[in-house]
This record gives sequence, structure tokens and C-alpha cells, in this order.
Amino acid sequence: MITVNSLSGGKTSSFIAANYPADLDIFALCCIDDHNANAHFRQRYKDEKMIQRVNDKLQKYCSQWPEFVATSEDPQILWTMFDLEQMIGREIIWVRGIGWEQMLSYKKAIPNMSKRFCTTMMKMQAIFDVLLMYFELPVQMRIGYRWDELERAARFTETWKYATHCEYRPKSNTWIHRWKEIDWRTGEFLLVDDKIIHHHIQEFWKDKSIEFPIDSNCLNCFWKQEQQLRKNFELHPPIMYWAAIQEELMGRTFKDKNSMLDISNMGIQLDFIFGTGSGCQAGFCTN
Repeated sequence: MITVNSLSGGKTSSFIAANYPADLDIFALCCIDDHNANAHFRQRYKDEKMIQRVNDKLQKYCSQWPEFVATSEDPQILWTMFDLEQMIGREIIWVRGIGWEQMLSYKKAIPNMSKRFCTTMMKMQAIFDVLLMYFELPVQMRIGYRWDELERAARFTETWKYATHCEYRPKSNTWIHRWKEIDWRTGEFLLVDDKIIHHHIQEFWKDKSIEFPIDSNCLNCFWKQEQQLRKNFELHPPIMYWAAIQEELMGRTFKDKNSMLDISNMGIQLDFIFGTGSGCQAGFCTN
């Protein structure tokens, strides 16, 4: 059975890549297909070639999707993943799935606490697709759950339901999808087995030259507290205002009580601890 390290770009999953070699290391990038969301990209990071480098990576396994122009994650993650690849000395496979705009149009909804579909569609589906098309299922998948996150491991799922084909119905002149549920992965929680906690992860990266995003996962994630979202408006305004525009277009909000525009007008709470990321319960995002 093929072993797969599922990487998020955070310190925990990167710790797995650095210390537990696997047959495959796969990173799924959440993409925004609107160039306005990267308005500060070149000015802030001053790397004209990075977008092309990302497209070269994604082209290998995901050429069916639009070209990369922006991400809903901290753009620092792009440099992090290239540096991590150099550190571990193994190829990291980059994948992407449906973009934010297409996903919102398809679901006719904004992801929030009651509709948690974004990670499944943008990350899990992308990883499943590349494993199904290019490798062999099921796989043994390593996920960045630490010993102090045992409750997350309990939510790990091993099956996947996907559309295998369409059938034509002559009487109604319609097509219908046929679905199949298969076993696609078994979980391997190496950090739990070895009793690795947050402190161990932080200590490991102290003397390494890799720079990680200050705030991990999508900057507009509904799991994040309002104060973190407010801080992200300062750090990455094009991405956050893109999210605010999507709320206006959809007539829905990421957070239950406040819209992104409301959050952008909040004051900064000085004693708030920023940069804690968000633990997505879909099973892929990690701090």
C-alpha cells in the first residue's frame, strides 16, 4: 500500500514530511480564480516568477483546472512548500481542485459553521482525484494530528463517494449520475503514536530556515475568530476584500454574526494572540 503524507503548509504536517518519509507527499492548494485577489502579491513578495513556478507544479497533475492566479491562503505558503521540498529532498506533488468562485456558484452558498463543504471540495477531492487517476487506491495516509489533538483523529474517514458514470433516461430525456463509495485511504497517525505535541513541533522548527505563514489555512476561514480575520484585513487586504465581495454577491456570510465588511471595521484587540490558524474538522487543515 502506498504511503502518503498529506501536507497543509503548516508546521505540523511539514514536521511529518521532514521526519517520516513517504512514497508520496501531496499538497493541495486552495485557489481563487480572480486576479484581483493577488493585487498585493508582486509588490509584497517581489518574486515575478513565483506564479509561473506554481503553475508548473500544478500543470503536472491538474492541467484540467484553470491557471493559478491567486490563493485564499497566505501567499507565503508558496515559498514554504518549495523550501520544504528542498529540505526533505523529495518531490512534493501540488494539486488543486475547484476554485472558490466556481464552488460558490455550484453550491449556491457560502461555507460556514452549518455548511462545511469547502475543504472537502477544494482539498480532499483534489487529493482523491490525483490518487485515483495516477496511483493506486487505497493508500495509507499520514495526517498531521498531534497527540494533543486526539479528538480530531476520531473524525477521520476512510471512504469516498464519487460519480463513476452517467446514464441516459430516454423517457424523461435526462441524464443521471451513478455513484459508488470506495475505500480510498487508511489513517496513520504517527504523531499520536509517538506522543508528539505542539511544543515538540515548535522546538523542531526553531533552528530551521523555512518561513511559515503567520496564519495558516484560508485567511477568510469561518473557523477563525473575528479578531484574526480583522488582522488578516491588514496583512492581506485583497484576499479579505475578495471574500467580502463574495458575501455581498451571495447574500450570505462566512461568520454567523458579522459580515467580512463588519469585521474589517472592528478595532484590533491588543491582547489577542494572532496567528493561531484554524483546525478544520473536515480532516485536512492543520495548524
